[in-house]
Amino acid sequence: MSASVAHRAKVPERLVLVYSAVFLICLIVAPLLANIRGWKPAALFFAVAAVYGVFGAVSFAQIQIALSQVREAEPAYQDTYYVVSHGHFLWNIGIAMAVFGAITWIIQTRFGAMLYPALTKILFWVLHVALVGSTSFKGVLAFVLPKPRRYIDYPEFMEIYFLINAWSGLVSQAALVGLLCLLLWSVTAKWLARSR
Repeated sequence: MSASVAHRAKVPERLVLVYSAVFLICLIVAPLLANIRGWKPAALFFAVAAVYGVFGAVSFAQIQIALSQVREAEPAYQDTYYVVSHGHFLWNIGIAMAVFGAITWIIQTRFGAMLYPALTKILFWVLHVALVGSTSFKGVLAFVLPKPRRYIDYPEFMEIYFLINAWSGLVSQAALVGLLCLLLWSVTAKWLARSR
């Protein structure tokens, strides 16, 4: 890599670090404010969906600009791994959170069947924190650390990251199943109460 490419690669590293810090702060502050204000569980999902959507768009634009600068300096440099994985990944999580927010809102308002709003908020927080644990380092890792082809070539501290990522995925799936079961139980219980 030439000196100009190396110099330009340092700018995205700083931007990615700042972006990641702001992203994590927004991911925690937005639903926390909604929770403190006593908003319903659907608002928590919508707040997080908005943060994921905005930062997914910013991430996609930022990486496209950074890669176009690097490609101008050295056209053979065509690394699009981060562009394909991270921006779309954030959008997918944002869409999933928006869908859960819509489902929760419909159950709250249309059916009036939200039996356990406090438990719904707890499951939201478990799901949200687990998703943060599995997504928080991806931006930093993509630019700052090298991406070896073999697992054995990764630095030793990466084992902790992979364990956090794996456990976060497991916890988020458990929270997701629990949330779906709770919402389904709320609708079923309301329907059974009406039919009696």
